[in-house]
Amino acid sequence: MNTASAPHIPRPRSLQAPPAPLDLDPLRFRLTLLTIVLNVGVVAALTRYSGSDWKTGLALNGFDLLLLGGFAIRRRDRFLKHLLGFGLVLGMTELAADAWLVDGTRTLDYSSGGGPMLWRSPVWMPLAWLVVAVQFAVMGERLRRWRPGWGVLLTALLGAVNIPYYEEMARRIHWWEYSNCRMLSGTPYYIILGEFFIAGGIALLVDWVRRLEAGRTFLAGLIGGGLIFASYAFAYGVTDRLW
Repeated sequence: MNTASAPHIPRPRSLQAPPAPLDLDPLRFRLTLLTIVLNVGVVAALTRYSGSDWKTGLALNGFDLLLLGGFAIRRRDRFLKHLLGFGLVLGMTELAADAWLVDGTRTLDYSSGGGPMLWRSPVWMPLAWLVVAVQFAVMGERLRRWRPGWGVLLTALLGAVNIPYYEEMARRIHWWEYSNCRMLSGTPYYIILGEFFIAGGIALLVDWVRRLEAGRTFLAGLIGGGLIFASYAFAYGVTDRLW
């Protein structure tokens, strides 16, 4: 039987093989790197703007969220969607750590920025931690693929260097300031040490988020927020109580 001229019968859509998944890792990594570079540049530029206050903090983090959220929706990036959920839960849980730093240690003061407050923090602070969590999660995962152990250490070191930059700039652009503790310029020693543990912990928590299970993502966010509290408490005890 000659089948060369047989008409082509399309397979039902339900029987067709699904398209190969798009590898979004390089694109996600570049976008995350863009937000880091963008934030560093904008914060530096804001030091020249005397009118900076809580609204500039909200605008910057809102723009970051627009970039990340827009990418997640447009590219159907389920992992980034879970990372955003992880960061939101972490940011809300972190409010307890902020309250302790403001009322317990009396070293952190948000009054210079003004604006509406959420417990003892500026209303935009959960968004700031959401962005930070996504940034260190993506960077940490990439570094861990390169070298599992060294990747966590490098992520922790990046946290100890990167976040204190914002702490230093925050005083100049009227977001917050520290006092009544040992400091390197305007950054407390306990913040530098605490951020080391926080960034490293976020890099490890990515494994839970990678499972793309809502329950694990939520729990990872709670643990991340608790880790922030524990890291600051431990670091404060070391730098301002043991010395």
